[in-house]
Amino acid sequence: MDDLLREFLTETGESLDTVDNQLVKFEQDPNNAKILDNIFRWKRWPMPPRP
Repeated sequence: MDDLLREFLTETGESLDTVDNQLVKFEQDPNNAKILDNIFRWKRWPMPPRP
């Protein structure tokens, strides 16, 4: 497996872990707009810096 593919798979796995954690948090606090923003932010590639 080449380095680029390995890096892509690693970063994708990390992103999915982050989304999983954010979904659990959102389930516990469904009115939290910041958590919801974090869930949808992961889909941007590359992720822009947040102000």
